[in-house]
Amino acid sequence: MIISIQKSNQLKSIAILMMLCLHLFNRDYNGLFEPLLFIGNQPLSYYISLFSDACVPIFAFVSGYGLYFSYRNSQRAYLKKNIERVKKLYYRYWIILLLFAVLLGWILTKEVYPGSLQKFILNFTGIQPNYNGAWWFFTIYILFVFTSKFWFKLLDELNPYFYLGGLLLIYVVAFYFRIYKTDVFDNSILNWFHSQGALYFCTLFQFMLGAFALKHQRHYKISRVFYNIKYSNLLVLIGIVLLIIFHGLVPNFIVAPFTALGFIFLFLQIKFGETIEKGLDFFTPHSTNLWLIHMFFYLVYFKEIIYAPQYPLLIFVWLVLWCLIASVFVNLIYNKVNSFIQ
Repeated sequence: MIISIQKSNQLKSIAILMMLCLHLFNRDYNGLFEPLLFIGNQPLSYYISLFSDACVPIFAFVSGYGLYFSYRNSQRAYLKKNIERVKKLYYRYWIILLLFAVLLGWILTKEVYPGSLQKFILNFTGIQPNYNGAWWFFTIYILFVFTSKFWFKLLDELNPYFYLGGLLLIYVVAFYFRIYKTDVFDNSILNWFHSQGALYFCTLFQFMLGAFALKHQRHYKISRVFYNIKYSNLLVLIGIVLLIIFHGLVPNFIVAPFTALGFIFLFLQIKFGETIEKGLDFFTPHSTNLWLIHMFFYLVYFKEIIYAPQYPLLIFVWLVLWCLIASVFVNLIYNKVNSFIQ
């Protein structure tokens, strides 16, 4: 039993929605929004947003799972498929960049966006996509796509637990250099290699957890445990609440890969009704757009408008609505471009 494409897409969509929650509410709420529920001195929205830092580990896990599945199915065609995968992602990225950073940026800011020619080139190529803080994973994902074959070969050849232990150690070291030791170099080029290296190796562990889960059928083994449990959905919900509590007690996001892993396998055990399944599937063609677009709305251009509803749930729905409307237009352009190129 493997994780289906449908479930993988649902996990990606949930990861992106968690990213929106993280960015909206993992901050000082004074003067920004009005929480309704508090646990101690912190609003409930803080704890949910803190748990939502599992977004990138979830996305990385699903990416590793999917790429390893493609690698195992056809190693000869793997590079060709990856080139096509990256081309399509770049088309979408360029459309959003030109619409939001160049056109809208020139209209609304003029001086900040699109900035200098050098800044535009670095963003356009994806070498340094700093028009939008959420774009850092774009570069890392591209690197994963083109280096994954090396890591997958090691997974097939080495003791899996020794291998994962080594990746975990690399993760801890990379986390230190990403968060606590960011000023190693003064030179801008060396500093770029430092920051990208820290981000890459900080995410590699989660990426390879996805490949490991496929190779060793972790989804199947965990599903067998839940199969005969009568109230499995209730047990899953309790498990997710416990993960949120755990992260609230350990707020450092070094634990995000582990809360993400727990959430993934709990989510996969939920038996959804048809309406919820359709609701989750609705986000599939929009998830990448929401990732690449949302920060322009809530932080760069329309911060006051997005936070205008005042209450966390309304703010979240309001941002999602804005992003979905924008995503429809992006998809229309993307489909036209893609059909023209093909």
